[in-house]
Amino acid sequence: MTRFAEVVHHEWIAAAPAQVRAQFADLDHHVQANVHPKLRFEVLERRPDGARFVQEVSLLGILQRDVFERRIAADGSIDDLSVEGFNQGGSLRFRFEPKARDGQAGTEVAITIRLPLPPVIGPVIEPLLRWQVRKEVQAAALEDKFDLEQRGYPAAAPRMVAA
Repeated sequence: MTRFAEVVHHEWIAAAPAQVRAQFADLDHHVQANVHPKLRFEVLERRPDGARFVQEVSLLGILQRDVFERRIAADGSIDDLSVEGFNQGGSLRFRFEPKARDGQAGTEVAITIRLPLPPVIGPVIEPLLRWQVRKEVQAAALEDKFDLEQRGYPAAAPRMVAA
């Protein structure tokens, strides 16, 4: 049975849920605006309800390349499943909930990352991997927050691609 290291992060963003969902789903925008400088994306296939894409990231000094299948649900939530690569079987989940903060409307984004652990050394590296993933997901969430709040991501309808 595969064990997973799981990290959950919540980020409040001062933007409407539809705009936040659109930005998170828009891989072309992420690539063109270099929203996440530490990540590399390549879209392999676009579908009305998601995409198939490659993501490369370095964790614990190891370049990790994965092919993800993305599903965007009717409510705008996003589920990415690694179907090939270093973290095969791992997943990223994005949930969006309207939430006001200090009287300002916005969106609470819940990000859950699950990465498979190697059978033998998994328990040994799990705390370090969770720490590294937590650090990286916090940085990525702040990059999306900056993109939406400061750069001003367009409020256009999502183009249904992966982010």
